[in-house]
Amino acid sequence: MAQKILSSTESASSPISSGTGWLRLSSHLKTRRPSPRVLMIAISNPPYNLLDGNILSELKRVLLALHPKATGAVILTSAIEDIFISHYDVGEILSFSKLVPVKPPASVVRGLLGFESWAAWAGFRGLMRRTPLAPLSHLNLYHEVTELLRSIPQVTIAAINGRAFGGGCELALACDYRIMVDTPPEGKPGIRGSGIGQPEITLGLIPGGGGTQMLARTVGPAKALDLCLSGRLLPASEALELGLVNQVVSREKLNQAASELAKRVSKRSPEAVACIKDAIHHGATLPIADGMRREQGNFGLSSLCAESNVAMQTYLQHIDSLLGPKSSMDDYEPLLEGDFVDMTPGGAKRELGKAPKKGKRS
Repeated sequence: MAQKILSSTESASSPISSGTGWLRLSSHLKTRRPSPRVLMIAISNPPYNLLDGNILSELKRVLLALHPKATGAVILTSAIEDIFISHYDVGEILSFSKLVPVKPPASVVRGLLGFESWAAWAGFRGLMRRTPLAPLSHLNLYHEVTELLRSIPQVTIAAINGRAFGGGCELALACDYRIMVDTPPEGKPGIRGSGIGQPEITLGLIPGGGGTQMLARTVGPAKALDLCLSGRLLPASEALELGLVNQVVSREKLNQAASELAKRVSKRSPEAVACIKDAIHHGATLPIADGMRREQGNFGLSSLCAESNVAMQTYLQHIDSLLGPKSSMDDYEPLLEGDFVDMTPGGAKRELGKAPKKGKRS
């Protein structure tokens, strides 16, 4: 497996991991491209794939390096069989509790986290991570990574190949799509049992990577309370029923299902992707009038994109074939598959030299 030193930012001519084979980017991350505009990132921290500060730092670096000209979708998965992420490293959490022998008010902890964020902004996080305050850096890093997954102009997909407890559930919740294997909780011969949930309360903790907030916004406050207070772990079928995951597939078909979805959505306009994610993830937390205004602003922004203008013009040219009495839903297939107009960066220029498009493709 090749080793690559990650540059600050990828480009269309120099993308991260340009081949279909695995490329190791760091101690815990390897990548490959199942299709040209799709980047698959696999986390590897054997034996249990525990999440920790080093993995979060490496993952943040990769996410920040992505460029919409090279990458339109990201698949986040695991390199460990039957384990997505077991949970966050309890040893790191314990080191924080030993650092503060007397329990301070929550406001003091928030103040320390704010100070660490300022130090990171000033370029001192590397130093902070070499001090006893490292757990604070890692907690802030966790929130920064989940915020990136919710806000970058790439569609993010969690391919959950097995257990996703605690931090694993939170990392998946931060992604735009979640596809999970159908392995039952009791497992199968030679395969570990699978489940997803927030069991922190069984150790006297609460979710710390955003689980209470993302879970409440995904399944509703009542179910979020149930899952966080009981600590129970859901089988894939129940997670699908609750809307915690979008799709359940067999273990053998997980990568194929994630890659097919990623290939399709990677053709979407990065501008529109970012605007939709902002309107839903951030706008939906506001009073509805403020959320509507945020959507309006994002709608206006997306309509000014050159690729959107070409797409609208092409649509109007063929509106009769798409909406007329002889049209069918099959006529929409090129739009749904992302093949109607090139919406990727620079697509408008490329479309101008093409022949007129038809609504239905053979």
